[in-house]
Amino acid sequence: MKKTVITIGVIVVVGLMSLGWCSYWFLSHTATGIRTVKNFQSETNNGIERDITVYNADGKAIMHFKGKFDVSHQNRSLQYVDQHNRKHNIYFGDNTTVIVNELK
Repeated sequence: MKKTVITIGVIVVVGLMSLGWCSYWFLSHTATGIRTVKNFQSETNNGIERDITVYNADGKAIMHFKGKFDVSHQNRSLQYVDQHNRKHNIYFGDNTTVIVNELK
């Protein structure tokens, strides 16, 4: 009985260590894992220091922001929250770009 408990304990410890190592490897050595860590950092720190530039169809910069942002995107749009906690939406069309900025 005592040997069985010790054996089960060793198996559990080895299993947990393996799970920990696999998690570490996944989060630090795969693109998906690294993105997961960055997303978590952005969520918990209210964004990441970024440089955002929006260009028109001719390649001319029409908007530029630098600061701490949390960015997400959906179909043909970019959404971000700036360091003043204001939400910005940029919608991309075929020939147009619409920028919607929260004021206060």
